[in-house]
Amino acid sequence: FQSIKSGDKLAMRDHGARLSAKLEDLTKMVRGDLSSCDRKKVNTLIVIEVHARDIIESFVKDSVLDETDFAWESQLKFKWDRDAGDIVINQCKGEFRYGYEYMGLNGRLVITGLTDRCYVTLTTALTYKLGGAPSGPAGTGKTETTKDLAKSMGLLCVVFNCGEVLDYKAMGAIFSGLVQCGAWGCFDEFNRIEAEVLSVVSSQIKQIQEALKANVSRFQFEGKEIKCDPRTGVFITMNPGYAGRTELPDNLKALFRPVTMIVPDLEQICEIMLFSEGFNAAKTLARKMTMLYRLAREQLSKQSHYDFGLRA
Repeated sequence: FQSIKSGDKLAMRDHGARLSAKLEDLTKMVRGDLSSCDRKKVNTLIVIEVHARDIIESFVKDSVLDETDFAWESQLKFKWDRDAGDIVINQCKGEFRYGYEYMGLNGRLVITGLTDRCYVTLTTALTYKLGGAPSGPAGTGKTETTKDLAKSMGLLCVVFNCGEVLDYKAMGAIFSGLVQCGAWGCFDEFNRIEAEVLSVVSSQIKQIQEALKANVSRFQFEGKEIKCDPRTGVFITMNPGYAGRTELPDNLKALFRPVTMIVPDLEQICEIMLFSEGFNAAKTLARKMTMLYRLAREQLSKQSHYDFGLRA
């Protein structure tokens, strides 16, 4: 962007060409003789670099020339802040510190337009000290996207499957633990919890959010004084419209930013996954694979061990 300002009109295109060359080197590496640890590293690098290349290509196509442009502002950006001596993560108006949680090499999600839009919603929610609520049908990546955002920010994300057995005491204990260690909680199928429990839960979450807004280091929660880590976040995922699910009360809805997850771009995801494993003809293979899975899903009988969706 600075080169463009100083008169080099083709700076973005040249940068895109450099990224493509780097990707070619990485795919050559994948095909080489690597230890399984290094292979995982290179796979993850390719997934991230493909997204970077796609973003730069879209900037060239839509002639994005200024760093204040929303197309750039809305990207998840990492930089080393010399004054703070720490990694700072920016997206839109939000600014976050890196969490340094050790995750091991467990790969990253393929980043599509849907993932990006979900990230923007979740980080904006965190900026205003609210929770995030991805909803949508099964297998659209609600939980995975939340986990992946936590992973890229170096934070621990603990996933809980909610059910009728959870009462307000259990929820209070979970919240108290999350707030004290600064982890994210992702509560799956949150609307399975019974309505009378949810009304107490909403006051518990409100208490936590008020403490985060006030930026206090300790606060009263459920009759105890506990410490408050500002990195904490509460996320809920929901499958709308199933039997046996309660509708969330309005005072609880107001504490979360909703984001609806729809059908992900299976072909793009498949293509990048194949590409990161070193396949050259990833584009045509991805088209064939997604077609095969679609046919299998439509024509085979329903079986509990069949899954031809995103997970497969």
